Amino acid sequence: MILPFATQNEGKLNEAREILGPLGIEVESMNLDLAEPDRGTIEAVTMEKLRQVREMGFSRVMVDDAGIFFAAYPHFPGILTKRVFQGIGYKGIMKLLDGETRKAWFEGAVAVLWDGETVAFSAQTPGRLLKTSPDRIQPEPGFPFNSIFIPHGDHRTLSEMSAEERAHYSYRGKVLKQVARWLSERTEGDGAARK
Repeated sequence: MILPFATQNEGKLNEAREILGPLGIEVESMNLDLAEPDRGTIEAVTMEKLRQVREMGFSRVMVDDAGIFFAAYPHFPGILTKRVFQGIGYKGIMKLLDGETRKAWFEGAVAVLWDGETVAFSAQTPGRLLKTSPDRIQPEPGFPFNSIFIPHGDHRTLSEMSAEERAHYSYRGKVLKQVARWLSERTEGDGAARK
C-alpha cells in the first residue's frame, strides 16, 4: 500500500517511513506548499491542510502538524511553534520561561484522506524543558526543541537518544500506528490497495 505524505520536513518523512514501512505501508514524499492557519487546534490545522490537498485533486494523502505547548502559557506556542521559534530563538524561549514552570508537551496530529474518507488522530509527549544558556544548545535540524526537551520518565533530551529510544516517547509514532490500523481496516479484502 502506498501512502503519499505531504510534508517538506525530511525528518518527519523518515520517521513515517520507519514506523509505517514494517506495517506494509510505503510512504511517498509529496512536496506541496500548503498554507498553515494561525489559529485553532493542531488537529484543526491538519484538517485544513487536508482540505487544501483535496481541492488540488488528490484522493489519497497524509498530512501532519505538531507543536510544543508550555504549561506556563495556555495554548502557547502550539500551532505557532515554528513561527515563534523563528522569531525569538532559544534566547527568547529561555526568557519566556525564566521563573516559570518548565513543564511542556509536544502535541501532534496526522490527518488522512483515503478515497473520500477523512480521519485525524492526535497524541502527546509530556515532559519538561531544560534550563540552559542558549549558546550551549546544539540545534537539531528540523526539530529545534529536541535539544532542550526531556520526555517524562527520562533524564536525557530527545537529541541525546537513539532513533529507537525516541520512538518509545514519540507522539508521532503513536499517531502513525493509529493511521496504520485505520488504513488496514479500509484495505482488507481488496488485496493491494489502489494507487
